[in-house]
Amino acid sequence: MRNMRIPSEIHDFFGVEEGQTLLIKGMPGTGKTTLALEIMNSVCSEMNGMYISTRVNPLRVYGMFPWIDEIIPPKNVVNATQKMLLDSLKNVGKEGSSYEVVLDFFKTFLDQAEEMDDPMIVIDSWDAVINYTAHILREAQHSLEQNICEFARDMGIHMIFVSESADLMPLDYIVDGVVTLKNVRMTAPLSGENRPEGMTTRYAREIKLDKLRGVEIKQKIYTCTLHDGRFRYFEPAIENISPQISIVTDVDRISDPCDGCISTGISDFDKITGGLGFGSCNVLEIDHGVGKRYYQVLTALASNSVKNGRAVHIVPSIGYQLTPRDVFVPSNVMVLEAGGDRDQWYETLFKHWDALRARTGQPILNVMGLDSMEFAFGYERMLNATSRMFQKWKETSDVNVVVVKSGQKSIRMTSHIADTYFVIKELNGGICLYGLIPRTEPHYMVWDENNNIRLVPLV
Repeated sequence: MRNMRIPSEIHDFFGVEEGQTLLIKGMPGTGKTTLALEIMNSVCSEMNGMYISTRVNPLRVYGMFPWIDEIIPPKNVVNATQKMLLDSLKNVGKEGSSYEVVLDFFKTFLDQAEEMDDPMIVIDSWDAVINYTAHILREAQHSLEQNICEFARDMGIHMIFVSESADLMPLDYIVDGVVTLKNVRMTAPLSGENRPEGMTTRYAREIKLDKLRGVEIKQKIYTCTLHDGRFRYFEPAIENISPQISIVTDVDRISDPCDGCISTGISDFDKITGGLGFGSCNVLEIDHGVGKRYYQVLTALASNSVKNGRAVHIVPSIGYQLTPRDVFVPSNVMVLEAGGDRDQWYETLFKHWDALRARTGQPILNVMGLDSMEFAFGYERMLNATSRMFQKWKETSDVNVVVVKSGQKSIRMTSHIADTYFVIKELNGGICLYGLIPRTEPHYMVWDENNNIRLVPLV
């Protein structure tokens, strides 16, 4: 799995030249501090970071982010909470102008950092510094910001300002780079039935690259997460332009989680669902913009079932095709395209199921693309015949996975018979998955070094 924690554009930004200045903005709780420390972890050499904290005691910083001890030595975590900062500025008015004393306070840290190789300073948060010193600086705030940035550039010290405001401010124009973190509401799929808003509402995190001087911004907005207390962004998932999917894969076999269920072929998905129960109906709703990228979820499921000695029957979704590589496993895999005479087609379907069940002596996996069935027979005619299909499900212990597309009329039917119901959705160029039944938070789909699908929680 790729271990790049921050967007490559930010990493490249700090490589343009020494003394780069970056403003990280966002409302409270959006992950600004975690991002600032993650940047320092990616860019700084060991023990060359300095963290000026205006909100929490230095000991708490290590308690919340234990992984920073290799980049920020304890002596470089500065307690600049209101009392400590004002105590440091107690001579204001006695020695020189008030503005110069505040500026000298920050120059002290710049002088310390200059002795390091490739140093970086994080001020978290800059808003607090301004609030604590407003009675001292008065109208000189912008001059202070300008001078600190100029000193950082002249001394070759990277500087990160953290701001609790997402609004445009004068500092945006002074610094070399600006990024904004947001918690965003994921819109519900355009489904064929009305659902309570609380059932479909989910939230995710985004990082927006507003300005990075000297660096080409390849993508303006990325999805990100704070899973396990670390910042991580996600690159877009590339669309698979080939319509052919191979059930014969080289990924490792995953054992069934329990006696009464089968594995989804994705270990993280098994942890969410507990596996797919025998006799169950499991719905995958594919939202607009996903394209063909959901095929890989079905492929993992079907491939793993074959490896576990289970027969698989597939009614392909529109565009889903098996590759010639699969022709040598027809004994355990059967495919039936939707089309022709409806009644005759259903009879053929049931015969296929019975034949596969007889070959293996155990329940089979049915993967059914209701989008292709609705297109081939029409919704009303398909609905009239599905009662027979549901009856077959009750008579057997087969595991049934139904694929529907957002906007289909068939969703009205499937949502009332589903034991599990998951939505696959496009998000900033990538794919995420979340459950309606059972309700789960969104997970982002990535691939590890062995080409196994992993699901990372968006928290």
